[in-house]
Amino acid sequence: MIASALLVLGCADKPYVIVQIADSQLGFTAADKSQKEGTEYVNDLTFEIDCLTKAVAKVNEMKPDAVVFTGDQVNRHYDEEQWDSFAEVISAIDPSVEVLHIPGNHDVMISEGAVDSSPFTDRYGDDRFLLCERGVRLVGINSNLIKYDDPRETEQLEWMKDALKKKDASEVSLLFSHHPFFLKEIGEDDGYFQIQKSKRQTYFDLCAESDVDALYAGHLHNNSSGEYSGMPVRTTTSVAFQIGDAQPSIRVITIADGVISDRLLNI
Repeated sequence: MIASALLVLGCADKPYVIVQIADSQLGFTAADKSQKEGTEYVNDLTFEIDCLTKAVAKVNEMKPDAVVFTGDQVNRHYDEEQWDSFAEVISAIDPSVEVLHIPGNHDVMISEGAVDSSPFTDRYGDDRFLLCERGVRLVGINSNLIKYDDPRETEQLEWMKDALKKKDASEVSLLFSHHPFFLKEIGEDDGYFQIQKSKRQTYFDLCAESDVDALYAGHLHNNSSGEYSGMPVRTTTSVAFQIGDAQPSIRVITIADGVISDRLLNI
């Protein structure tokens, strides 16, 4: 279990379990090989499909309340084979499990100051989610709008203000994004992976006002952990291709007996 502050929370007696799956990114291995070796690209999805299939098996063993895919389902937003293969693998998830998705940067079309989320929304209907059940509030956002300065960021921020409002003080509230807002601390320098430093405080002020209990992201293809005013901020590695020294993993988040905890589970 990754060490985290234990938060006194109100929830139902039965544990509420969420599995976060980050960056399956079908096709990344093939793209990396082609680039490094200077060879012709071959759309070999074998490694990612194998890892994702193992993750689905873990999910079906646990039967959590929800699975949250935090973006980069595929490596190329225009590749129907990658999308179809991803959909086929996750179709095996037990139907009793709520499955939620948000887009990563590889799931959308990005140009300067604009994000076209249609490759994702054509398949999943929306680029954000809100799920409230058993005293738990799960909110997922399209962090591409923030990272790439899309004008719709303002509208999403207004939506977040409503989505994050708790029904009562005992409700547990978790926020999910693709891009981490920061890796270690809120004041760290800008980088490829993080949300811009100039925007972070706005969102963490909202999280503080809304009493968000923890934030979870992906995108890094490695693990990182920080906190803001006692609120855990977790970055979860890829379920498949690793950039750092982590192992293909999923994150298991459990809310039980008034306590929220999370741990990495290698697949």
